[in-house]
Amino acid sequence: MKKHVVLSAAIALLMGLQAGLSAPAGAAGSASSRTGTSGAAAGAKTAGSGAAALSHAEAVYKGALPLLSSGNLPGAIAYMKTKLYAVTPYQATVLTLKLENLHKALLPSWEKKFSSSDVQRKLLTVYRGGVSMAKLAESTENAALRALLQSAGESGYKLDTAEGTFYPVIDYAAYSQYKPYVTEDISSYISIMAAESDLPPSKDNGLIIAWGEVADRALTQEQFIQTYPKSNRVQAVKKLYTQYAVNTFYGQNNTPLFHYDNSEMDLEAQKAYTSILAKNSSTSAFLQSLTAS
Repeated sequence: MKKHVVLSAAIALLMGLQAGLSAPAGAAGSASSRTGTSGAAAGAKTAGSGAAALSHAEAVYKGALPLLSSGNLPGAIAYMKTKLYAVTPYQATVLTLKLENLHKALLPSWEKKFSSSDVQRKLLTVYRGGVSMAKLAESTENAALRALLQSAGESGYKLDTAEGTFYPVIDYAAYSQYKPYVTEDISSYISIMAAESDLPPSKDNGLIIAWGEVADRALTQEQFIQTYPKSNRVQAVKKLYTQYAVNTFYGQNNTPLFHYDNSEMDLEAQKAYTSILAKNSSTSAFLQSLTAS
């Protein structure tokens, strides 16, 4: 496949993505605007003589809010794990997105805790890929490191590494326990983010997933954008989709789509893309760009 044809298709796709990204995102912290989906509206139920009486669902919902607003991640996670089933899909969605907001807000402070040279040096002796914080904590006799790992794990983070550095990331796979209770768009969003958390697409300026997986994830993200255009998390998925479009049509510095010496397309990528096109009859913009290549 010719390089200039592929890049022209990629540029056209990315220009379309940038136009779509200009749409304003919903307020992530607003309970009244979350998700844009058809979840049941939360409200107080009245009963008896007219005095307001909170339903069980609302009581459970309101019980989670102080934990989230105070930044108590372990408490909020433990509460939601055992009680989220009792609230409405809309309420469950609000709480789940508030939890993600909190995870993102507190991540820099956790990164700082892990960034010290002393912690980094000690992690060299215990780190194993794919092992939970709790299991890593059990494998060290250093009390301070064990406490740090345990606390990070209870707060919903897991450990990752790149370029010789260890750092915490949000454990989106743990969010899968909320999928039965949230709205459809956020259930799909959790699946997308869990894939990113379980196996990031790249490290050290190179792809670590196969070309076919890159394209498959882009297709999943494109489908989310088309299916849930008003979702509270559609802007986040659009940004992710832009990154995957770049990876699909350009690759990365250490894994370019076109070889630097002869400008020929990577053979494995060509095979993967041909296979994807053979299996998909969709007329999505992404597949059309892939066909043009």
